[in-house]
Amino acid sequence: MPSKITPSAQIEQAPSPSKLQLIKRFMRAIGLQDQLDTGSFLERYTIPGGPMWKVASGEALTEDLASGFKVRFEALKTAYEKRRPFYQKAYEDHLNWEFTETELSAIVTFLEKPVGQHYLDGRWRMEAYTNTNTEDIEAEILKEAIGALQK
Repeated sequence: MPSKITPSAQIEQAPSPSKLQLIKRFMRAIGLQDQLDTGSFLERYTIPGGPMWKVASGEALTEDLASGFKVRFEALKTAYEKRRPFYQKAYEDHLNWEFTETELSAIVTFLEKPVGQHYLDGRWRMEAYTNTNTEDIEAEILKEAIGALQK
C-alpha cells in the first residue's frame, strides 16, 4: 500500500462529451469495457466449489468441466444482461468523479501506446508470478502470526 494516497478529483457534475469519450477509452484500454460487455468478471462464480457449482472438497465432478462451466456462465450472463447498464454507469460515474479530464487524457494517451499496454500486461504478470512464487512464504507468515496470537 502506498504511503500517500493521491486524492480523487471528486467531480460531481456530469462529464462533458469529450471527458465521457476519454472515460470510455480508458475503460477499453484497461480491459474493463470487455469485462462489462461479456460479463467475464462473473466467471469466478462458475468454478466447482463456488456458489453455482456446489462440490465438496475431494468429491468427484458428476459432469464435464467445460460444459458445466459453459451452462453456468450462460445462466450468469442472462441474469447479468439486464443489470449491465448499472455496472456501466457505476464505472463511468466513478471514473468521472475520480479523475479530471486532463488527467484522463494523459493516462489514456499512455495506456493506448504499446508501452502502456506493456505496463498493464507486465503488472498483471508480475502480480501473478510473484503471488505464485511467494505462496509458501505467505503460508509461513500466516502460520507464525496465528501462532503468536494463540500464545
